[in-house]
Amino acid sequence: MLDAHEQGVDVRGYFAWSLLDNFEWGWGYDRRFGIIRVDYDTLERTWKDSAFWYRKLTNTDVLPAVTDIEYN
Repeated sequence: MLDAHEQGVDVRGYFAWSLLDNFEWGWGYDRRFGIIRVDYDTLERTWKDSAFWYRKLTNTDVLPAVTDIEYN
């Protein structure tokens, strides 16, 4: 996305596929697409690296490099 933006593409938004891991019709509970992992036994939620990246993006309005992320 950053490469496209730098080449002049009009990038107006970004959407995460899913906030939480959930049931997917094609794969059931086997594949996880959310930016927050859900433990299906305890329902505990754990932020994935992508959630921290997305938080940085939404707080700064700047596309962050992976090395700029604070994982806490």
